[in-house]
Amino acid sequence: MIRPGEHPRLHRRDLLRLILVGSVTATLTACAPSPLITADRAPQAAPTLDQARRQVAQATANLIALTDASITVPDADEAFKSWCEALSSQHRAHLTVLCQADPLGGVLADPAPIETITADEVVAPGSQAEAMSALAEQELALAELLSTMPSSTATGKTDTDFTASMALLWDSQWICARTAAAALGSENSSDFGPAPVIGDAVPALTEMGDLLEALQVLLSQQRALVFGLQALYGRVDYREPIADQIAARLGQAMRERDATAAAIVADGGSPDPQPPEYVMPGDITDPSQAAQIWGALELAVLNAWARLAAVETSNHAQTLDQVFAQAERTRARGVALTYWPGWV
Repeated sequence: MIRPGEHPRLHRRDLLRLILVGSVTATLTACAPSPLITADRAPQAAPTLDQARRQVAQATANLIALTDASITVPDADEAFKSWCEALSSQHRAHLTVLCQADPLGGVLADPAPIETITADEVVAPGSQAEAMSALAEQELALAELLSTMPSSTATGKTDTDFTASMALLWDSQWICARTAAAALGSENSSDFGPAPVIGDAVPALTEMGDLLEALQVLLSQQRALVFGLQALYGRVDYREPIADQIAARLGQAMRERDATAAAIVADGGSPDPQPPEYVMPGDITDPSQAAQIWGALELAVLNAWARLAAVETSNHAQTLDQVFAQAERTRARGVALTYWPGWV
């Protein structure tokens, strides 16, 4: 009991408790945000397309408009319509990637466009022949534009993997444009070959490696092709046309393999040791699978050529010629190229 006139005594334990409470209060007060401090409210500039992407996107949008108009020509046959529908879908996929914030964002990229690209007004072709000619001409023009695209963009990213990935982005679309132009340049729609298909891979920032590594990958796929063709040739019926086709391609494939090995040596490297055998994309003992196995092996070589083109800077145009030649070999085997050839 505290008597009148007396002050309460603070025991040592009470004093420590007050000190502790005071320090906690001070700490909480110090951590509290000051009402006078505000975040930077300066408006952030909205992302926009760099000039390279805008140019290709505009040309792509124009091709979509022309392709869609070509489907409705009065004399369009079903094969032509089907090819145009696939081509339009492919260009739409390209336009989506070109206009999104991160063209190398992979499957997780936000597909929302950061800039809307509207097609220029196109004159609808009057016939299928006129449409085929106009489309082939525009596809070639797109391929020419793509061949001039810089690997680095206005984002300022210039690291090796980014540069090579952007190069493959352009080269992949170049393959599509060149093969489409070749197909549409045929006299008849029955000679178009397989139309493009959607596929699983999309452009993504990828570790590409250097030129020597890309050559080693190409050599590995070329060796697998030679191995597969040799195995197939020993099992197909020699009376079937495919036997002569395999024999002709085998000699060519061996020369290409040897040229790549020589390029590795010239670049200061040594060809990797060759394994005794390769896993084939199918049952090599089943003659009915010969065409499918051959086509899959050619496609693997095409993807390796595309990777090499992405890191090749001194002879890029010549390498692209090899890419196109391999793309045509692949399609000749009945293999449809995906929307993004070279991306696996």
